[in-house]
Amino acid sequence: MRIQALWRYPVKSLLGESCQELDLDGRGVVGDRAFALADTAGKLGSGKTTTRFTRMDGLFSLRARSFENRVLISFPDGREFDIEDPAINHELSAYLERQVMAVAENEIPHFDDGAVHVLLSSELARLQRLVPDAQIDCRRFRANMVLDAPDHMRDDDLIGKVLTLGDAKLEVTHETERCRMVTMAQDELRFEPAVLKTIVQETGMNFGVYARVIQRGRIHAGQSVDLSAQPRAHRISDSLR
Repeated sequence: MRIQALWRYPVKSLLGESCQELDLDGRGVVGDRAFALADTAGKLGSGKTTTRFTRMDGLFSLRARSFENRVLISFPDGREFDIEDPAINHELSAYLERQVMAVAENEIPHFDDGAVHVLLSSELARLQRLVPDAQIDCRRFRANMVLDAPDHMRDDDLIGKVLTLGDAKLEVTHETERCRMVTMAQDELRFEPAVLKTIVQETGMNFGVYARVIQRGRIHAGQSVDLSAQPRAHRISDSLR
């Protein structure tokens, strides 16, 4: 396998940035979901409502990107603000028509579940065959990494295995449970309710996998990826804690 694409999302639930390289540490992808938008109750903006998250419409029309150790948020009209700009909370609240504030991650990660989210090209192609009229695009699934995988490979084949990417190593831990966010319109992608419906019918709710970093390192688009069994006695390095 090879790394087909890399993505980072500096602000949770906003559109992200395509990257040529990413750094991995014990938390996951450096800079990924480092910030979020929170409402007055402290719940984080998302496409769904849970005990931690609250549905905020309009987030997919905002984009976050990293630039020289800063995080910038851009609006549909072309305006762009540093997330540390004193005006950003006012601008976001006015645009979303609700009181919000940009918050940095504290001791509780902003991730929905796992740290590093991985998709297989083979699973994307299979889903496209199941819903041929839908726009199946990796951006719908907000993964950090898309792997160019053989046609026969399925998500189940990765669970419990180790992905070696140069000096970095990831342990694939479990599958990714999906929600309505995979159906939502973004950029030129239209609203596609059939995407989630098909995933539910085929796999229960799962599409993609989560992984944890067991050896830090820098990864690159186009880099080869080796798949191996996880030694029973292997533990995450103390340097990653």
